[in-house]
Formats: sequence, structure tokens, C-alpha cells
Amino acid sequence: MATIWTVEDEETISVLLVKIIKSMGHESVHCYDSAELEHQLKKGLPDLMLLDLMLRGRSGYQILADWKADPRTRDIPVIILSARSTDTDKVKGLELGAEDYITKPFSVRELKARINTALRRVSPAALQIELGGLLLRPDERQVLLDGQTVSLTAQEFELLHYLAKHAGLLVTRAQLLQDVWGYQSQTDTSRTVDYHIRSLRKKLGDDAANPRFIQTVHGGGYRLIKES
Repeated sequence: MATIWTVEDEETISVLLVKIIKSMGHESVHCYDSAELEHQLKKGLPDLMLLDLMLRGRSGYQILADWKADPRTRDIPVIILSARSTDTDKVKGLELGAEDYITKPFSVRELKARINTALRRVSPAALQIELGGLLLRPDERQVLLDGQTVSLTAQEFELLHYLAKHAGLLVTRAQLLQDVWGYQSQTDTSRTVDYHIRSLRKKLGDDAANPRFIQTVHGGGYRLIKES
């Protein structure tokens, strides 16, 4: 799990960014301006920052320049999110050291992809998810259970990764069909989801009646237990 900070003064977009980051299984910290960002820096550092350019007080360009000049933060990637879409703006942002530049309005899918790319390139370990005795390393597509490697198929890994990113939350079969398998239909006539859940449980040594990891929510779907 990565810690991602956002610096954005528009309420609607800031709420959306926090929602997107949390849906990816990462921790989100939001700042409305440079003053809040400076206060947050006294508490710790993020793995990635999403930065608007047109802010009250100091501009995003000024924040980025200082960020890259400070030894504490210069290696932390910054993705610019801005309505300013000219080549001059993009070049300036990238020359100041931004990892990427995304213009508003942006698609949620594109933003998620850019975030994952930035984290993989600079901090692969930030994508790790640890839940009890379960450790997922998405960059290596590796799963460890109590320190031992678990051999999963590609589809089993995608299913477990999705559940892990939404740990503690109910995930419906329809969600899994659409987000993991890419099905348009929400009807699982072949019981694809249930088959793969059974296979995962077997490989994880999980008991459906007394689950350590995957809990069945009857009539709803499944939940990966957050504390095990």
C-alpha cells in the first residue's frame, strides 16, 4: 500500500481524487494549499504526490521546484494534474522534475494507470499489500503466505489482488466479473467467480466455514478479511 498525497484546492476534484486513491487500496492525504502541505511534511513523507498548478497562495510550479530542491523529497515522484494544457505548461512541469503531467478533465482509468506506472518505476515496494500472514507483491506477481510462496494462476492472482485492494469491503460477484474478468454482463452463469474463489481458498489453506482470509457474504459476494 502506498501513501499518496494530493494538493488540490477545488473541492469536487479533491473528493474524487481521495476516492480514487482509496479504491486502489492506497492511503490518501489531502492538502488544499502549500501551507497545509508544509504542515503535513512535518508528520512524514508520501510515496507519490498529485499536484495541481493553479492553487491559492504559492503555485504548483513553486511547490514542485521546492520539492525537487529538497533532499528529503526530491526522489518522491510528482504527477501534475492541471487544466493548463499547453505544451509550454507541460514542458515546464516536466523540466522542473514532474514524473508525469495529466490534463483536466481526466479519465479515472487513465489516472489509475499513471499512478501505478509511477509507483512501479520509482517505488515498487509501495505497491505491496500485507494482510496478516498474506503478502502480495504486484510488481513481481508474487504471493507469500506466512513467508512461503503460493503458486497462483494469472487469474487467481488478479482476483486475490482485487480483493486485497478492497480488504474489509464487500465485493459483489458483479464487480468481480466486470473489474477482474472484464465481462459486460453481471450474470455469472458459468460460476466463474465461485470456481476461482474455491481454488484460491484451497491454495491458501482457507476454510470457508471458518475463514482466515476470504469470507462469503451470502447473497452478496465476498470480503477479504482485513485482520487475520
